Amino acid sequence: MNLPQPNSESTRRSVNRERGFTMIELGVVIVIIITILAMAVFQLQPSLQDAKYDNAMRQVISQLRQAREYAIANRRYVQVSFPIVVIAGQPTQYQVVTTQKNVAPYGPAGAGADAVLSTVPIQVPAQYFLYPASPDTPDGYGNAAAIEFEGLNGGPILGMMFQSDGELVDGGTLQPINGTVFIGVPNQATASRAVTVLGGTGRVRGWKYTGAAWFQF
Repeated sequence: MNLPQPNSESTRRSVNRERGFTMIELGVVIVIIITILAMAVFQLQPSLQDAKYDNAMRQVISQLRQAREYAIANRRYVQVSFPIVVIAGQPTQYQVVTTQKNVAPYGPAGAGADAVLSTVPIQVPAQYFLYPASPDTPDGYGNAAAIEFEGLNGGPILGMMFQSDGELVDGGTLQPINGTVFIGVPNQATASRAVTVLGGTGRVRGWKYTGAAWFQF
């Protein structure tokens, strides 16, 4: 007995529907995914930037603490400096440099030349920068310059260094000095960070600015 044959056109349409999504449907899904990802990146951007400024502050804190520990462990003077290196065609580098002092009167006779222990560029786009009109940190070591120690822009003429008892001292007088390193970028108050050093103990603290006040990190 001959059975009736199904309509071939309707059969093909049914099979096509069962095979999967059409190109239009796939395109719509891809557009939705891309839109959601773009929105997520936009929402996360401030947090990612904030993390970079936190990291720059941590780098300064870490280098200061390591310099202090090295000075104590090796009973040597260790100088800390914050140079700004400008090279044509390259981004400006804001560095933390630690140097073991060997040349007299800081090192023993025959110790040789001073030796650089580390050179660390801080996280871009952060720079040594004091946001205009921002208040001083609660430590109150001064806020007249981005790098200020004992009221001096950039610190003492002969530099500052940790000595074997952990104090941060003036390279000229060997007396303890307090100071602050401010970090940030222009036109963004909440990017501001600060690192303070209490000379008498060598204590290092990190601070974060909300746009209205500092709080300890």
